[in-house]
Amino acid sequence: MSNSIRLPVPERAPMKRAFLFVLGAVAVVALLSLLPLPFERQTHVVNVVTLRAPPQAVYDYVTTPANWPAWHPASLAVQGTTDRPLVLGDEVAEEFRLAGRHGIIHWKVVEAKPPLAWRAEGEVNRRPSAEVRYTLTPDGSGTRFERDFVYRTPNLLFLILDPIFVGPRMRAESAQGARQLAKVFDTSAPATPSSASTTGPATSTAPASPASTTQAQ
Repeated sequence: MSNSIRLPVPERAPMKRAFLFVLGAVAVVALLSLLPLPFERQTHVVNVVTLRAPPQAVYDYVTTPANWPAWHPASLAVQGTTDRPLVLGDEVAEEFRLAGRHGIIHWKVVEAKPPLAWRAEGEVNRRPSAEVRYTLTPDGSGTRFERDFVYRTPNLLFLILDPIFVGPRMRAESAQGARQLAKVFDTSAPATPSSASTTGPATSTAPASPASTTQAQ
């Protein structure tokens, strides 16, 4: 007769409970990361560039939505009033791809003081998301153009990703936009804009909209 040795069978219940606990904890953290933050956090991305055109010409160009895709890499297309400078109260919808995120932002002009200041507030999914401010200052025969893009942190996940991924890409794309805007005024032939913002006889001109500018139908 042979003696058989029975090895103890490990209990799987504790391992299963541990797995379910970890899975539940991950689900809770994921859910909490998507909830709105109890405080408002805003981040400013500021770019300054000197453009070879007078303030009125620059103002008319940068506040005309049809021109946005021509110089800012995040702008894909714009719907609404796109063929003239936007005035106070105007609204447009812009398709964007910014820092890897694709969507539609609805802009409303809340300040328009040609040719020196312009500001618009943007909503994504009916929630305040961003703000863009233009400040123009005469600089000799040119213009010192400052673009201040302000974006909000909607949740904890965004707060975590912002300094390591979102923020650096935002700054890089905004800097690229400033460089491309300078090239527009360096290379484009001037053409008199049809502008509602000009209050007197036109004394300056803005670059013509490039043919590559796209507009959503």
